Amino acid sequence: MEKRLTLLLAVFALFLAVSFINLFFFPPAGQKSHWYVSIPPKRGSILDAKGRKIAYDSPVYVAYLDVEFFKRQHGSKSALERTLKACGIEKDPEEVLKYRFYRLTEAEDKESVLKRLDPDILPFVSLEVEYRRKKFQDYSTGVLIGAVLNGQGKGGVEGFFDDALKGKRKGTLEFLYKGARLSPVLTDYVLPEDGQDVHLSIDLDLQRHVYRIISDAVKEFSAEAGHAIVMESKTGKILSMVTTRDWNDLIGGYIEPGSTIKPVVYAIALETKSASPSFSVECEGMIKPVENLNIIIRDIEEHGKVDFLTGIVKSCNVMSVRVGDLIVRHIGVEGFYEWLKKAGFGEKTGMEMEGEIDGVLRNPKEWSLIDPAEISIGQGIGVTPVQLVAFLNVFANGGYWIKPSILKESPVQKRKVFSETTAETIKKAMIEVVEEGTGKLAQVRGLEIAGKTGTAQKAVGGKYQNLYHSLFVGFFPADDPKYTIMVHLDSPSEAFYGGDVAAPVFRKIVELLTEKEKKKITLIRGLMPDLVGLPVRDALLVLEELGIEDVELKDKGWMVSDQTPPPDHPLEGKVVLILGNQK
Repeated sequence: MEKRLTLLLAVFALFLAVSFINLFFFPPAGQKSHWYVSIPPKRGSILDAKGRKIAYDSPVYVAYLDVEFFKRQHGSKSALERTLKACGIEKDPEEVLKYRFYRLTEAEDKESVLKRLDPDILPFVSLEVEYRRKKFQDYSTGVLIGAVLNGQGKGGVEGFFDDALKGKRKGTLEFLYKGARLSPVLTDYVLPEDGQDVHLSIDLDLQRHVYRIISDAVKEFSAEAGHAIVMESKTGKILSMVTTRDWNDLIGGYIEPGSTIKPVVYAIALETKSASPSFSVECEGMIKPVENLNIIIRDIEEHGKVDFLTGIVKSCNVMSVRVGDLIVRHIGVEGFYEWLKKAGFGEKTGMEMEGEIDGVLRNPKEWSLIDPAEISIGQGIGVTPVQLVAFLNVFANGGYWIKPSILKESPVQKRKVFSETTAETIKKAMIEVVEEGTGKLAQVRGLEIAGKTGTAQKAVGGKYQNLYHSLFVGFFPADDPKYTIMVHLDSPSEAFYGGDVAAPVFRKIVELLTEKEKKKITLIRGLMPDLVGLPVRDALLVLEELGIEDVELKDKGWMVSDQTPPPDHPLEGKVVLILGNQK
């Protein structure tokens, strides 16, 4: 408490200096004068998995002109005119004097405020300490965090945790100015009650790497946008969540899942005994699901005779349509709908971010005759990226759906969807997808990976166009899953199949997570780390983690080419980073 009081006194030192000027020029009638300083509460910080600040309140000093006091005491209009000019205010004094209080300037440091205020104006200035919200914007992190508008959290983490983050109660410092020099003496205080901090499971280092992988893929395939989610399979904790868009479509936008839905549809068929693993079909490359409707669903090729699980491995639409038909014949469209809801479709995941939507799963009363067939291949149904990673994570957890969470410390919430036997059966097929099927480009040497490709044609204005969602969702190691990863590229050009576009991106993220030779920065308190070769933003994050604030950047460039002090030297005084575009 004493340490915090000392910090508050340092922050409010300028206020005390200005109040002294007021007392000096306009002394009170009595011998004693009490002065009260109101201390606004801080909004809680949002921290990453390693305790680094992603969003936080930073104090600013705000100078207000007490217009009524200025007029009563016949303040100098020429001094006011000089002050307005120094503050960059393009108004004449007469216009300013129409207000009761007028905001003159603000700055993060006391010296900048004082430089803009004419000495003859100081007796009429009221100083306030206010907080401005700052946040780390890079690598789509700012999109996840949300915003604070007029003290209210809006969207993302800020919106969801607004009540917890919001400052609770103002504090007060009481001073007694006495003696010939009017020296301030602290006589009483009430500390403000700040908001609570929120610790996220997001790792900024991983976020940076995943964002670059997705951004590179968007450029390579000339896609409209890209998305990736990295989640701990067993806990549901989100370690990285990336979108290349400037809004949070990871929870607030939906896509048709395409063939990534097939493991769920096949699992429903097994669980309800609508079909068995021995069921097979002859795939001629197309199927007419409803006899009296002129609608044909096609495959990319004729698969010939296909057994039940090979339908997943080869992503056979003909088999999937037949499986959907067997489900409806056995449990009806209402039963099919309820099982989809149970698996996580049409329901918010409950992840701790404001703005999450339900996705799209229409009431079965609104289904047409073709809907069961289209839903079975992932059309006519909409999921958010976070829903997508959550429902396929079921097969990494023996049939349990795990609630995704963005919190570092949160209890695991799960519910049973499929039996362990069904989940293991589908998982074996998903392993075959990567080893022998449509997901071969997701393979990583020495790792057994389970996954599913997806290619969903996009509907624009209610009509399907030659635009596609390219998808891959998988988990590894398959026998004891640690990570579940979702990759999505929106409308890639030329290549568009999920196995050709999204699977290789998935592989890069897996390699990132498993790479043993990746350069690791050793952080030792008091010693300078080796920052050469790092992007400037990353170098500053490392120094922030070490508590280093006095940093000077020299020259221009996007990465650190040299540094002072050298690596492993004592951290004493200013750190200088020389910038360049190569080491």
